[in-house]
Amino acid sequence: MLKRKMISVTTVAVLAAALAAACGSPGAGNHASGANLSGGNSASGTGSAQTVHYPLTLTDDVGHKVTLDKQPQRIISATEGTDEILTALVPKKRIAMVTSYAADPSYSNVRSFVKGIPTISDAATDAEKILAAKPDLVLLASYTKPGAVKQIEQAHVPTYEFDNFNSISDIERNIGVVGKLVGEPAKARQVVRDMERSLTAIHQAVKREKPVTVLDYSSYGFAAGRNTTVNDVIIHAGGKNAASQLNGWAKISDEEVVKLNPDVIIDASDDKSFVNKILQDPKLQTVSAVKNHRVYVINSADLGSVSQYVVKGVWDVAHVLYPKADLPKVTVARP
Repeated sequence: MLKRKMISVTTVAVLAAALAAACGSPGAGNHASGANLSGGNSASGTGSAQTVHYPLTLTDDVGHKVTLDKQPQRIISATEGTDEILTALVPKKRIAMVTSYAADPSYSNVRSFVKGIPTISDAATDAEKILAAKPDLVLLASYTKPGAVKQIEQAHVPTYEFDNFNSISDIERNIGVVGKLVGEPAKARQVVRDMERSLTAIHQAVKREKPVTVLDYSSYGFAAGRNTTVNDVIIHAGGKNAASQLNGWAKISDEEVVKLNPDVIIDASDDKSFVNKILQDPKLQTVSAVKNHRVYVINSADLGSVSQYVVKGVWDVAHVLYPKADLPKVTVARP
């Protein structure tokens, strides 16, 4: 499960977020919706050409008003998703800290860019470390311990908490929000446009293929149901989620895998030893994916992405589902 929701800076928080995934809107064609704004701007997160003016007040995903008096120059990211989003929007000198995941090749698409940037392992226990860096904006996940959030806020540091990481439209919205916060809405819109172009091109390449059923299944025993980013990845890749009747991340038994009988099973590369176990499991030999040796490893950094790099996950999955399809190169905003 860790590979699926790399949005926290603690293992426990990541797992909790994955198990609790219950929001977002899966399916192709979804578009970003705006954050609630007041003060300097009232436009949606990705839909406006309006320039950001400061002071700027936004309402974050947990209902707190966040006011920035000026464009932030020392930004701390305490979620892996915002680590990757920030690298596409601001120069390295404006990023004061990132999560330890950002430097981990198993999970990060930006490890080269963040080299030399101090890292944070746990916002809940490293609040003092965060404050010592003298940030003028901190990006957190909503399940960061309230005490840590309060400590940072009491130091009069603007803190934005994100809560939605469970669909591609959530990701697009979050990119728009970060773009507003850091004063780079045009760059954010371009990142989203690049995502949409890549997703459309992948759709065009696979739309005539006969859809196959896909199960995302890991050694933790969990499958990705609807209302998960992985569900969106499967759909945008032209597949059908075999576990779509499940809500969020759900633990399933071998017997349930047999009943689902997916054409393809996917797992992330940080869990690749599980693939051999699946193929050799006597209980699963009647499953179509196992019989036809269609059990695949997908790059963890792509499949688990909650940033613009999720389009790489869509491409990766489309490639294993339809290996003969003429897939396009995907465009991802890079540092």
